Amino acid sequence: MTPPESGAPGVPAVGVDARLYDEVQRFYARQVQLLGDGDVDRWALTFAEDAVFEQEAPPEKVFAGNAPPVRRGRAEIAAAARGAVAERAAAGRVRRYLIGMLTVRRLPDGALTTRYCAVLVQTPPGGRAALHLSTTGRDLLVRHGDRWLVRHRINSHDSEAGSHTGLGQQKEKPWPI
Repeated sequence: MTPPESGAPGVPAVGVDARLYDEVQRFYARQVQLLGDGDVDRWALTFAEDAVFEQEAPPEKVFAGNAPPVRRGRAEIAAAARGAVAERAAAGRVRRYLIGMLTVRRLPDGALTTRYCAVLVQTPPGGRAALHLSTTGRDLLVRHGDRWLVRHRINSHDSEAGSHTGLGQQKEKPWPI
């Protein structure tokens, strides 16, 4: 299979207009603000009920370190995030998510594939903000009424050997859908 920005095998994806690109940017801005603010329940509603969330990451960096690297379904995704947010809150740390270098492609069925880089900045109580993590995300977004939902997310930590962006990797892993 091909990476998400290329579409499904043998089916080309096409670019999007400025209006839709802006809509997707606003979707991600809202999503990361909800997570950064610790509003896991509303953040989880940005995922489809049957969503899949994969993390190519070292075990201590998979949300709170106790979540499986692949979570299936909105409830499992929310539970993993809830643990991570609670752990940070108990330690008094603040985490912000900065997303950029976004590419968006439309598939023939109207779904979107995206690719972006994310930087996570964390601030301890009374301390200075510091880079916590650099990742590359690949999403399959589906329309649900008047909004977008994540159907499948692959989040690859740039420092992780074996991830599609990790050490020693020259090309992306195939998109698993």
